[in-house]
Amino acid sequence: MIDVHVIVFLSQIVALLLSPFYFLPLFPGIWFVWIIYYVVSYATVRKTLGESFFKAKITAGNGWVPVWIKIILREVFTSFPALIAWTLCWNRLNPIRSIAIFVVLLLVICLRRKMFGISLVKCEQETTTTKRPFYKTSAGIFLMVILGGCLARVVNTVCTNDKAFLVESPWKSVPRPTVSSVSKYVDYLKNNRQDINDYVMGLFEKYDYVVLCERHHQDMMQYDMIYDLVTDSRFVDKVGVVFTEIGCAESRDAYRTFVETTFQNDTLVEKELASFLMKNQTVHLLWPNTNWFSFLKRMYYFNHDREKKVEIMFADRNWIDRTELAHRDSVMADNIIKTIESDRLKKSLIIMKYRHAFFTPGCCGEYIQRRFPGKVANVMINNVKLDFLSLALGKEIARPDLRYGEWEVAFEQMPTDAFAFDLKDSPFGKDKFDYFALPWAKENDMTYQDMFNGFIYYKALADHRASVGFNHLFDPENRAKLEEREKLLPGYWLGAWEFLKEGPQVTEGKDNYFEYNKLINTIFLWICLSALLLCAIMSVIIICKYRSANNS
Repeated sequence: MIDVHVIVFLSQIVALLLSPFYFLPLFPGIWFVWIIYYVVSYATVRKTLGESFFKAKITAGNGWVPVWIKIILREVFTSFPALIAWTLCWNRLNPIRSIAIFVVLLLVICLRRKMFGISLVKCEQETTTTKRPFYKTSAGIFLMVILGGCLARVVNTVCTNDKAFLVESPWKSVPRPTVSSVSKYVDYLKNNRQDINDYVMGLFEKYDYVVLCERHHQDMMQYDMIYDLVTDSRFVDKVGVVFTEIGCAESRDAYRTFVETTFQNDTLVEKELASFLMKNQTVHLLWPNTNWFSFLKRMYYFNHDREKKVEIMFADRNWIDRTELAHRDSVMADNIIKTIESDRLKKSLIIMKYRHAFFTPGCCGEYIQRRFPGKVANVMINNVKLDFLSLALGKEIARPDLRYGEWEVAFEQMPTDAFAFDLKDSPFGKDKFDYFALPWAKENDMTYQDMFNGFIYYKALADHRASVGFNHLFDPENRAKLEEREKLLPGYWLGAWEFLKEGPQVTEGKDNYFEYNKLINTIFLWICLSALLLCAIMSVIIICKYRSANNS
């Protein structure tokens, strides 16, 4: 327990010292610091701090292999942190590989005494009066490491976070990469970033179809960017078609009729659109996201009475019969491909959420790319990633540390908060892909340039805004339609959305995306408290030893 706490606080000190050059993430960084701690401790004084407190140290038999090499091999392959690092700290978790490594290391651990000739033994305290007792020295060092680690974490947090965010959300602030440590990204952006619309239209000069990887479905900001793109005069003239993941392909004509209808006022527009959306559900009982309602309404006003319209083509189906739901990506891709071929569409924008936009097998983007090889590009919009552990526990906690937060820090150094760039041959593109939550996913073996052609940065994470609910959602006739749908979809409960009667519910990015940081800080606080408890126990032991020595 003493050594575990030393490592946690020592890792904070190491992270601060490395921060000008390199960002040390909590995991897997802490495991490698732990291994180095063991190796250095044993190679220099033959004991860790915890073992020193209990007057223990390692001894090694003589042989032709130098002791320090034995120590390095022993700890790199048989210590507890090594076991974790070798089995878990891969970009992609492979069950067979992980189990095999775990079994091999476990056997080595069982045989390590014979293999390395190293044993842990009890040693007696020197009796020289000038020599400070083991336990007092180690207890003092332990306290210093705790204080140093806490101070290092506070300094690292204060120096790497926006001052306004620190004041407003101190409990959601954690150490981030320094500006100097992300210089390669900043240098690239200074010379290669482009206006978003210019960039996407440039892609349409090289490709026929561009897939936008939508971020969190409830995010409002991205649809401001998408609306600005699809209403650009160049897009209207040269492309003019938008396929969307949301909405049933069977409802396309009904939406065209809505767009062509003239309403006397905005209230009637919203009532009719809300009624239309009740019939245009897909996977879930209700799709209440404000951005979808708002986008379709804005496109109504843009397209109404316009000769050359931007066509909105829904790509999904109404999944009352859920027997083929596992093949949803292929269904959406089939609807898109058939429309492109039947309508002879030369260009189109395709909006798909995270994963559906990937070009890996089983994803909608891959089906489209396979049908039109060399003619499809995909672009990622800046986003958070999901925490796997919370996802496994049935929750969706966002992590604002895509690529350990290095990208976000680099983006913040730009004079604008809206731009796009190519990933190919860029420092961003060469980074390992870490956007997918499932640690065993094959996508995690790839780089970002393998997964996407380009990247769009639109607004800092803290400035994102999510919203659910829209006007007239629970009008009597709409509620009746939802109640009928509820009967057809077992497992869904309309009452879960009753809070939307009060109107749209808005949450800010700094509230949505930084709960993970709050969780990490809470865990660190508990570690600090347990370290103080350990200090108290060590103090009691020291007092008892001191009294025992005086009595003898």
